[in-house]
Amino acid sequence: MNPLPILRTAALPIFVLLLAGHAGAAPSAQLFDAVKKPESLDPDWRARLCALLPQPCDPQALGLYRPRGSAAGDYAVFSSEPLAMARIKRVAAAGTWQLNRLHDFSGYAAALMKKAAAPGMADARISLAPALYPLAEGQWAVAVLQTVSEMYSGGGASFSKADFVPFEDAARAVYEGIPFSCSKMIRACFSEKEYKQSKHCHDESSGSLRITYGEPARPGEAYSWQYTWLQSEWPQNTPASDATTTRLHFTARTTERASFCGGPQ
Repeated sequence: MNPLPILRTAALPIFVLLLAGHAGAAPSAQLFDAVKKPESLDPDWRARLCALLPQPCDPQALGLYRPRGSAAGDYAVFSSEPLAMARIKRVAAAGTWQLNRLHDFSGYAAALMKKAAAPGMADARISLAPALYPLAEGQWAVAVLQTVSEMYSGGGASFSKADFVPFEDAARAVYEGIPFSCSKMIRACFSEKEYKQSKHCHDESSGSLRITYGEPARPGEAYSWQYTWLQSEWPQNTPASDATTTRLHFTARTTERASFCGGPQ
C-alpha cells in the first residue's frame, strides 16, 4: 500500500473527519471499520479473498473491514488492485468466505490512468475510501481516491482527491476532483542546538473533508451535498494547543475550494 511516514498533527485524526451526519431526512454515509487482526480470523484471508475478486488480484492490496452496526460474520473487502469493493460473509464453522455482492471499479481506474492528469497527479496512487456515500434513496457511491505522496528530509506529505462514482454506473463520476484529505510535515530544525531548544521542530498541517446530505426537494431526486473543509496548522515552536483550524464551505462547482496543505490542486 506504500504508506507514508506517520505525520503527527494537532488536528483531529484525518479519517475521523471525512464524513458527517445527515440533514433532514437524508441518510448519513455508511462507514466501515478496519479489522485490526484479520489473521486471527483466517491466516490465509488475503489469498482466499483475492480468489473472490476480479483477476489479476494483488493480495497485499486488500483491506478487511466491518460495516458499522452489521450482523456477526458480515465483512467488506476494499481492494486497490483490482479497484473493487465486495460485501462478504465469514462462515466461522466452515472456515470459509462467501461473496454476497461485488462492485468492480477497475474500468474507472483504468480510465483515470489513461486520461491526461492534472499537474502533480500523474503518479497518483488510486484506492477506495472505506465508506459508502448516499446519492439518492437506495443509491450509493464510493470515493475513488487519487493520492500523491511526497518525501522530504525529516518529513513528508500526502494529498488525496476524490471522484465519487456510483454503484449503478461505474464508468462515470457524479463529482470529480474533490479535495478529500491532506497531511504535511516539514522539518524546521537543522542543528543540535535547535532540536534541544525548540518545543516543536516541524511545520505541520492536515486537512479533511466533511459532507452533509440535504433532503431532496421532491421524492426520488438526488440528495444535495454540502462540503466542509477543515484544515489545521501547527507551526514550529508552538504547543499543540495553539494549532489553528480553519473551516471552508464549498460546493462541487466552487473553483477555489481549499488550501489543501499547500499541495497540488
